[in-house]
Amino acid sequence: MKSRLSKHIYSTTLVAALLAGNAHLALAEEPLVAAAEQTQIVPLSLDHAVEQALKNDVDLELLRLTYDNTRYETLMTLRDKAAIKKDDINTLDEAKKKYEETAKAQKTLLVDEASYNASKISLQMQVQKAYFEARALEEKIKLQKNSIRRQTWAQDSAAKEKLSELENSFKQALTKLNELLNEKRDRQWLLETSKLSYTPLPTLEETKALAYQKRPDMVKAEAERAFAQVKVDYTSEYAAISTYKGRIALNELRKAELLLQKLKQKVDQEVSDAYEKAVAAKKALDESTAAKDEAWKTYHATLTDYANKKVSLNDQIETEAELFDSETKAADSLYQYNIAVSTLNQSVGL
Repeated sequence: MKSRLSKHIYSTTLVAALLAGNAHLALAEEPLVAAAEQTQIVPLSLDHAVEQALKNDVDLELLRLTYDNTRYETLMTLRDKAAIKKDDINTLDEAKKKYEETAKAQKTLLVDEASYNASKISLQMQVQKAYFEARALEEKIKLQKNSIRRQTWAQDSAAKEKLSELENSFKQALTKLNELLNEKRDRQWLLETSKLSYTPLPTLEETKALAYQKRPDMVKAEAERAFAQVKVDYTSEYAAISTYKGRIALNELRKAELLLQKLKQKVDQEVSDAYEKAVAAKKALDESTAAKDEAWKTYHATLTDYANKKVSLNDQIETEAELFDSETKAADSLYQYNIAVSTLNQSVGL
């Protein structure tokens, strides 16, 4: 008597985002709405930048169309194979026409979808990095100008040279961002930012589990394993697993399982590394922000003491330098944290 053939259903799973609001990372900024209106500089949020890049990328659209066609072809195959009744299947070749061709169509659909998602995630990461870089440089320019204005006692040529370097770097970063957005290279934006969300990170094990579900390479590997399992199942039902075809099917399944296991180890390492960097970056950001706040208090206290002739000009110069240094470190820490979180999301497949 024939045993029941196991049914395999392949589908992608929608899961919750790894970090709430992780794509909205940034700095608090001074009100610039009026200036933006006067110069007609359009605001650009990180979400909008990513959305525009994904919409305008030709290679990504080609992959989407390929996936779309595969989806239609899969629907047709499933419809045709569903018309083959189980009671009408008596030989291995007949079983192959129904079960293997159905499984192959479903596997191809998952592989094409994973390829599309992999390119999408890669482009999203590029845009995020370009956006964060431009925004960080913009913030450093503001800090450099503020420091120069505070130094009423001197004309620091080195500081002005540094400002010029920052402005040139910002132009290059903005060009990189505009190219990704398919905009004019010199297009100006009011880069919208908000205070960084301090939502706690999930545990490392939760993060790994999410990566197993979401990463395109994991989706592909699991699709290959499931396809190999189908061949073993129908071969064992309509022939014998001890036949040459049965042994080949078993070997293919074993290979798929080993490749999946090997990939899982790689994913574990990549996610662990990215997770540790994100945690470390979060700690550094907290510390640098606290140090900046303390530097501001010290600077204002020194200004008052200097006005009352309680401290020397050298004391004021020293506290201003410490303030500028703490502000710059805080800006760098925020940039590094943003990049670390984006890298973590990419390693998970978000």
